[in-house]
Amino acid sequence: MVRFVWMLFGIQVLCSCTAAPPAQGAGAALLSPRCDDAAVVEAADMALRQINADREEGYVLSLYRIVSAREQPQEITGSVFYLILDVVDTECHVLSKKLWKKCNPRPADSTVYGQCKAIIYTNQARNIAHLNTYECTLQPVPPKYIWSICPDCPVDDNPTKPEYLETAVRSLAKFNEESNQTHYFSVLNVTRASMQWVVGPAYFVEFLIQETSCSKNDTVADISRCEPLPPGVAQIGFCKGSVVNSHKEQFVTISCEIYSQQDPAPEKENQEANQTPGKPRHDQQASTSDANPFSPHLEKTVGWVKILPPSNEDITFYSLRESQNKLKDRKPVPPKAVGSTPSLDRKKTQVNKLDLTKPITGPVILPFPEELSLSDSCPGEAKQMEGILYPLITRNPTTV
Repeated sequence: MVRFVWMLFGIQVLCSCTAAPPAQGAGAALLSPRCDDAAVVEAADMALRQINADREEGYVLSLYRIVSAREQPQEITGSVFYLILDVVDTECHVLSKKLWKKCNPRPADSTVYGQCKAIIYTNQARNIAHLNTYECTLQPVPPKYIWSICPDCPVDDNPTKPEYLETAVRSLAKFNEESNQTHYFSVLNVTRASMQWVVGPAYFVEFLIQETSCSKNDTVADISRCEPLPPGVAQIGFCKGSVVNSHKEQFVTISCEIYSQQDPAPEKENQEANQTPGKPRHDQQASTSDANPFSPHLEKTVGWVKILPPSNEDITFYSLRESQNKLKDRKPVPPKAVGSTPSLDRKKTQVNKLDLTKPITGPVILPFPEELSLSDSCPGEAKQMEGILYPLITRNPTTV
């Protein structure tokens, strides 16, 4: 009899365990907020900022429009947003650390466009916006679209060709001669290049430069032989140069922006990046770690940006998303250099410095949803009604 009672008790305990609700909202249904909702716009802005900050190569991406937004409210407060963003590149290199809203958009004939999927956890009460993962697929505008409105416009070419490196070296020589820098700079790598026939062959390049150990007080015959200064000391720069050849002479232009590779964003922009949009700064300072025992454990950001080669096919935002789906089983790989977790409050969310005196938990992250937002406000309005890009947008995509 006693054995029978214990058996019934064990069955009852087992049933109560299996019937328990999932922890931390893991089974909560995904919401479909409006693409123009303030919280969605803020989440998209912060996700794009952190994507740009996480990258070491390429150009700062700016928001073209919000395609889809799914929201997963968290029982531990805050929400996880699953975003699909149409993006275009800007004239700012990512090493400039500039915010995307501060960067000039590229001319239509040299735009690279694409889509990013991003999972970001936001918690305004704790002043946190943490990018969990991201996947971006980019594509240059097909040449046929460029030539349809500008037959004489140059089209981006392979920047590793010898003629473009020579152009960078020639234009940098003009900068070294005219600048008031202490040391000579050498070409690090050419990041963008194109060619056009003007009065003769004209070459246009964008390239990174690095400070060398050779002083400008000395005469240097070959800058390429100068050793670069060590990392953390050497200044890094970004230049735009051109060499136009005619049968009589050669015209060289150069403009460079110099910044340290280790420097953070300018103070004003850094304060803006660390402030939750729409929330006064004094309110953020008042929200201290002692006000709430919740201490979030946030994983390191992982993600990748893939740039497809130029194509003459009709590559739409929708088809780029389809190419991402073929990789949906592929886990994002960590960037080359991952520091503390990007967030609005770095002191509270560094992965390697957890406060063990408080509960350690974190947001529940689901696989990226296959279903797009159900809101009729999505996709949102485009930031620019650009003549070249607009035809490449699919108005009403049906799947992710």
